Amino acid sequence: MTAIWQLAAGVEAGHKPAIRMSPTEIVAFADGTDQLLAGKRAFRPAAFSLFETSKDAQSFARSAVGRDLLPIVRIVDGCGTAYLRALAQRVTPESGADYVISTVLRAKGLEWKRVKVANDFRFRTVDGRLTLDEDEMRLLYVAVTRTACAGHLRATRELLRLFNSRR
Repeated sequence: MTAIWQLAAGVEAGHKPAIRMSPTEIVAFADGTDQLLAGKRAFRPAAFSLFETSKDAQSFARSAVGRDLLPIVRIVDGCGTAYLRALAQRVTPESGADYVISTVLRAKGLEWKRVKVANDFRFRTVDGRLTLDEDEMRLLYVAVTRTACAGHLRATRELLRLFNSRR
């Protein structure tokens, strides 16, 4: 859900970002949160079906395995679910956008002129060095190969080092 966080940051900065996610998917996070806050189970988005209360979702989001949900929790805590609904209405179509925000999986098979890779991969430490497991390495590979020209790729040195070490 880092993509939704990036969308919010772009909109707040006055940009016209697109996101490879439908407005309905963004609204589902608001609706699911409202269900949990009302003490009801939420089944949309699917990730929310794991929780019985909003406190369960918040605790999970703040754990190492649940950090994908943390951006949603922070947005809701800071601005409320109405903000998520309003954000869904401010998504710019890709054809008129300043830039496109995407998860790696939704970017698979696509290519852009310039790509910036966010450093939200799940690292682990092996022999005192940061590394990625095989699934994360495959995601990194997809991410860094979304631009035709390596000179138009922005990623942290750490990610580029890991990518180049596995080639």
